[in-house]
Amino acid sequence: MKQWIIFASLLFLVYSCSLFKTAPRETAPEEMEPTPEQILAEAENHVADGISYYNAGNDSMAVLSWDKALEMIPQDAEVHNFKGVSLHRMGHIEKALHAFEKAVAFDPEYYQAFNNQGYMLFLLNRYVEARKAFENALAANSDYVPAQKNLKLLQTIVNGNLDREAFELSEEAAREDDYTGQIKKYGQVLEMDSTYAKAHNNIAVAFYYEGWIDSAYYHLEQALKINSDYPEAINNLGYLYKVDEQYEIAIKLFLKALTLKPRYTGALNNLGETYTLKKEFENAIRVFTTVLEIDPGNDVAEQWLTVLHVDLEN
Repeated sequence: MKQWIIFASLLFLVYSCSLFKTAPRETAPEEMEPTPEQILAEAENHVADGISYYNAGNDSMAVLSWDKALEMIPQDAEVHNFKGVSLHRMGHIEKALHAFEKAVAFDPEYYQAFNNQGYMLFLLNRYVEARKAFENALAANSDYVPAQKNLKLLQTIVNGNLDREAFELSEEAAREDDYTGQIKKYGQVLEMDSTYAKAHNNIAVAFYYEGWIDSAYYHLEQALKINSDYPEAINNLGYLYKVDEQYEIAIKLFLKALTLKPRYTGALNNLGETYTLKKEFENAIRVFTTVLEIDPGNDVAEQWLTVLHVDLEN
């Protein structure tokens, strides 16, 4: 259940029953204290409520629900982490940091919470402590990509290769609700730092959805001049070529993105769709089947496989 930002539906939580100690006493049934199992069930209900509130965008109610759960299971690291995520989304950085600190104190192997702690420290300009937190995350799981990326971002800013103000404005741009607002802010970011590959990639996506295809091409090409091994930008460029029906170029780009990021389901789905458009149905089925092996229940792959099987039968 440990996650950063995206929560799955709550199915079952396991907590240590050593937290609950009761002594039998002679009381009427209606006066008996709740059993550990009853307390745990109530705590799970509060956790589930919090996740529902979070998914609905109501962070204040999510935090309230998780606080109720923590009154019953105060040492549960995952719930502290959940609380920190909502507090961060509400803009309460110091409070979020405190929640993540509790999470890692109760579970020293909780690499997601270490990463979250590091990001809060980074936002507070406490770079030395942030580095240590990211390193702790990677010590627990050396393959954890978010911590790898955050550590690289931290080093880039510390080395003076990325302006901190440009980074913060880029984060604001990502939170814009409309693409016009994103274009404006990413444009300001690139005025500050024209070598920020992520800003070029993101403004390209916004330009595409606003119908400015030439601008999308331009910024993706700029992103790849800066970082030729940027899988998301390579995938996005491939998508533009797919839309322009230049399928061979698109396929080469999707395959390159997958070489750099083998479990990249977005690029796999794009590759499968491109094979379908080329009427290479067996290749398409193979690719979409691979997506479902990586991500069972992937809606895009399932829908395409349904279409493909119908087409092949007719």
